[in-house]
Amino acid sequence: MIGEITRFDDATQEGVITDDKGAEYVFDLVGWRGRGLPGPGLAVDFEARDGRASQVFNARVKQQKARRVVSMPPERELGEVQPSSAEAGKQPSGRREWPMGRVITGLAMAALVLAGLWFWH
Repeated sequence: MIGEITRFDDATQEGVITDDKGAEYVFDLVGWRGRGLPGPGLAVDFEARDGRASQVFNARVKQQKARRVVSMPPERELGEVQPSSAEAGKQPSGRREWPMGRVITGLAMAALVLAGLWFWH
């Protein structure tokens, strides 16, 4: 049978399961076969005998599909230069195109370092 634990007392280790029709069945921790400890609101599958529940398991839950997780932002956000309409038909080379301003800045920094080394030599 399918039901839900409505009450469980940790001190006495006894609880009550209510089935779909509203009938109540008493169970104890000895009859618990589920994962973890029983508690109110937990859906269970059980066998009913003489007003008592035995072989109490967690109710089967339909397995959920995995969600697709995107860990990398799109290339556009990584600073990739979008191809022009003339280059649209070409295969991508996989290399990053550097903006000219960064190239000039890098060369200027290198020239300053070399000039400082020559000056202090």
